[in-house]
Amino acid sequence: MTQQWERLVEDGRMTPEQLEQTEARMRSPAGVLLTSIPQVVIWPLMMAFLAAGVSFGVSFIVGTRLSFRHAFEVVCWSSLVLIPAQIVTGFLAWSKETMTGIHLGFGILVPQAEPPEKWQTGLASFLDAFGPFELWTLAVVILGATALSGANRKSVTWVLVGLYLGLRLFMAALAALFAPGA
Repeated sequence: MTQQWERLVEDGRMTPEQLEQTEARMRSPAGVLLTSIPQVVIWPLMMAFLAAGVSFGVSFIVGTRLSFRHAFEVVCWSSLVLIPAQIVTGFLAWSKETMTGIHLGFGILVPQAEPPEKWQTGLASFLDAFGPFELWTLAVVILGATALSGANRKSVTWVLVGLYLGLRLFMAALAALFAPGA
């Protein structure tokens, strides 16, 4: 966010005084609270949405009952894989001193212009879906959904991989759509 604000100052759309005031406001307890509340709200909503997708995929498409509660448990437990991913991402961002250009998947193979173009952002976002932590998370979801539903592992795998790819395509399209650039 700080880099975006600095670009606004460079473009003349924000004065240096406004930049200092904005940074001071974000460092205050109210700023910290305003940035942490969305995380507290959005994370459980994302988990509930993903659990609904897993429950729908296994129950409706595969035809074996998987309750929302069990799907929610599987999704939440599998999200623990994201803890080492966040540690690695934090270490990489710390060593590069920026969050831009950090990829733990095949998104690193996409050449980046400065600023990145929309198609580059979307493609990198989609290719990051094939990183080790994302695939590990997907494997845990597949194994958990299979164990709790009693369904055939092959059927559950096909359905959940299909839903995963569809979700990642949608997220990549959103990333490309809302990315700054040409």
